[in-house]
Amino acid sequence: MTFRSLSSRSLVLAMSLLAAGASSAAAQRQAAPGSARATAQRTLNAFAQRNAEAFAREVSPEDLAGFRTQLLPQLKTALSGQQREQALAMIAPARSYEEAEKLPAERLYAIYMGAVMKRVATAGSVTITNTILGEVPEGDSLVHVVYRQHFRQGANDAASVKVLSLRRTPGGWKVKLDQPGLAAQPGR
Repeated sequence: MTFRSLSSRSLVLAMSLLAAGASSAAAQRQAAPGSARATAQRTLNAFAQRNAEAFAREVSPEDLAGFRTQLLPQLKTALSGQQREQALAMIAPARSYEEAEKLPAERLYAIYMGAVMKRVATAGSVTITNTILGEVPEGDSLVHVVYRQHFRQGANDAASVKVLSLRRTPGGWKVKLDQPGLAAQPGR
């Protein structure tokens, strides 16, 4: 897989994530502090605001580590080839592989997703609303938050039901990346 295909996937992912991000007033009803629903609301809000750092704080540390592990080898290859400028743009302000390699997983993910979000923003005006419909627990440490997403860009209008999965960690509920619509992990 090339860095270019990774970036194309990232654009598709970011559109999906940004679509997941804009939230309606209905989705903002009070969630119990510390609940999976509250984490889902913060996650959706982070994308509505195109705040990659806030989103990265909501991601499972295990998933961030997996993302980092998969991204770094692809980044190294891209930086040593014809895609160097594009790769550097994706990891700025890091100026080399060595600088990117030293970044903590959460920061590297935030930088990468921030670059993807900037590219998506150039696609034009998009109106997205999300309404959280409910939660489906799967045991004590996994919850799926179900929400309806309404997406409008120009004359295009679509609605769908989506799922945001969260796992319980020592730091509270965190978003899983290895799911449809959030498969932000390079190489997937």
